[in-house]
Amino acid sequence: MAQSAMSWVAPSPVGSGGAVGEGSRCLREAVLAGPASGVSVEEGLRAGLLADLAGGNTVGEALTRAGHVDGRRRVLTGMVTVLTVLGLCLFRSEGYDSVLARVLPLLPGVLTPGAPVPTASALSQARTRLHGAALSALFAATAGAGNDAGVPGVTWLGLELTVFDGTVVDLAATPEIAAEFAIPSGGRFPQARLVTLASCGTRRVRAAAVDSCAVSEQALVDRLADALAPGTLNLADRNFFAMHRWIAFAATGAQLAWRVKNGAKSLPAKTIDALPDGSQLVRLRESDSMFYARRRATGDATLARLPDTIARLVEFTLTVTDGRGRTRTSRFRILTTLLDHHTYPARAIAAVYAERWQAEVVYYRLKVTLRGPGVRLRGQTPALARQEIWGLLVIYNALCDLATQTAVSLGVDPDEISFVAVLRLTRTHLSADTSCRNCGYRPADPLDTLVTAIAAHPRDRTGRQRASPRSKKQRRTEHTRDVSYTITIVTSNLPKAT
Repeated sequence: MAQSAMSWVAPSPVGSGGAVGEGSRCLREAVLAGPASGVSVEEGLRAGLLADLAGGNTVGEALTRAGHVDGRRRVLTGMVTVLTVLGLCLFRSEGYDSVLARVLPLLPGVLTPGAPVPTASALSQARTRLHGAALSALFAATAGAGNDAGVPGVTWLGLELTVFDGTVVDLAATPEIAAEFAIPSGGRFPQARLVTLASCGTRRVRAAAVDSCAVSEQALVDRLADALAPGTLNLADRNFFAMHRWIAFAATGAQLAWRVKNGAKSLPAKTIDALPDGSQLVRLRESDSMFYARRRATGDATLARLPDTIARLVEFTLTVTDGRGRTRTSRFRILTTLLDHHTYPARAIAAVYAERWQAEVVYYRLKVTLRGPGVRLRGQTPALARQEIWGLLVIYNALCDLATQTAVSLGVDPDEISFVAVLRLTRTHLSADTSCRNCGYRPADPLDTLVTAIAAHPRDRTGRQRASPRSKKQRRTEHTRDVSYTITIVTSNLPKAT
């Protein structure tokens, strides 16, 4: 029998169609029966702000794609369990019982009057009952839903900026998790590695890959090649470059501006031509050692040599000067597919590479602001750990969407919207998002109310240039300080092609 997802629809005035009691009964049947029931929620009734943030009917569709079917009628159906997991990600400092008490009353018709809230043990069992990767499917369904067209600060010279980067997440120290997610050398806890493709303008995560920390960032980013698209300029740090990856990712139609290592033998390139802006056209050629190493890595002795490829190299020094006049100079090499030096000058490419730092902001928001500093994930099994990672990404994107929607309404750059304020106001408005227990009617759209509250909050200052210490050792002696940056285009020491 074909399965159909539960559909949540926008509210209409009470009395616009059908009796109130009948609508309440239909809602309760739909929620209890789960996404495979084929029952639709009638107009005038909604799932609440939490379901709106998760994409409404997208939750039911994700459950269907993951192959989840509720075995019997119960309060914690697949739909309700997914929404509760999202609640756990939003209220990270609270336990199961507290989050259940927050979330379930927000879902009209789930709890009958006087019925007790399910226990923490019941939620643990419900999370285990979720078949397939429901939260992963929900992330995949919602990650591409954001529309950044027309958002201030999203494009550079007509190209939308995106960035690849990776991080690790501490997990619970259980034998089962340690067997699937490795413990790093010198570490105390198992870790999952997360690699993401994010939009620099909205800091929204467009695609992600999750695995054990024993799997390299390079292996994970290879899974995300299909997420690139024409009309974008992708930035990446120096650990991601390999000639075969460069060719494969450029073939997607996306433009690339990746940092490469400075060593004389780290880039298989020779200079073809020096351009007037100080950049150089280079020829990438796979050496014999690279070719045989790639054959060994793939186990394919018939693998063909990579074709020669033309790219452009922008090499520059960056001098950082603080208020006391102290300076620090670093050297950068940026390899790019943007060959036209008239349209894309070397200095502009050097300057835009600074947007790669937006990936660090994404991970700070995700791991510190949302999850909490030094906090390990709750899940005691690999499946529950993955559930929580995908749930955090879904909630994080929903908060980014709120910030973007607010920025568009104000006509400002999303950087001016405080992510901390968005998170706090969302938690506050979610707790206050109650509807009539009998009919589910709400007098105002909670999303509009929330966006209005975010817009009224003081905006962040974006004109400052500041530098912060990165390593633990630096943080013990250094502080965040105002700085100025000086870019100087320099000539590369690459050999010339014959």
